[in-house]
Amino acid sequence: MGEDIGGVRPSSASLAAGSLARGLQLPGSGLGGRGFCYPDSVVAVAMFFSEAGTRPRTWEASPSEHKKWVKVFKACDEDNKGYLSREDFKVAVVMLFGYKPTKIEADSVMSSVNPNTSGLSLEEFLSIVRKKKEVQLHRNEIRHIFTAFDRHYRGYLTLEDFKKAFKQVAPKLSERTILEVFREVDQDSDDLVSFKDFEYAMNYGRNEA
Repeated sequence: MGEDIGGVRPSSASLAAGSLARGLQLPGSGLGGRGFCYPDSVVAVAMFFSEAGTRPRTWEASPSEHKKWVKVFKACDEDNKGYLSREDFKVAVVMLFGYKPTKIEADSVMSSVNPNTSGLSLEEFLSIVRKKKEVQLHRNEIRHIFTAFDRHYRGYLTLEDFKKAFKQVAPKLSERTILEVFREVDQDSDDLVSFKDFEYAMNYGRNEA
């Protein structure tokens, strides 16, 4: 039986996370116990279930990256207005992230602009870029973890993939609990966990933290 915390019973995924973390002897946010070296697939499992129930780590841009963002801002502000227009912002995103923002994204960004200005100030631009970078890095991490799970490169995960991972780090965890975890992640109940299912589970845990 799981322990109730504040009147709320932890989910199977949360309980499994604890078992995996203890199995890997995770110290804080680090991976792997002292003197131990675990397979990438095992580390990936631990990362998934431990990070799913915690807040994302704070990320800060390096001085060189921050300098690059400022340089892009100035390059897009051709008339030295001191701000970026809607079109300037789109060009800046292409330069930094390699894609053109959709109308919805551009509308969302421009609607958050200080009403006393005519566009995005440098401070606002840097804040937006930092948040986009965090989202990009988080998604890349999810993709890396999913790939480590998917050792056969099939593009999906099966219950057996979950069982093998748990067997290595939490052999005492019951198959029933593993099945419950799998079902929680398997959004469309097709007995396969797609990347979309996997990403949703990761982001759900992140938002609930």
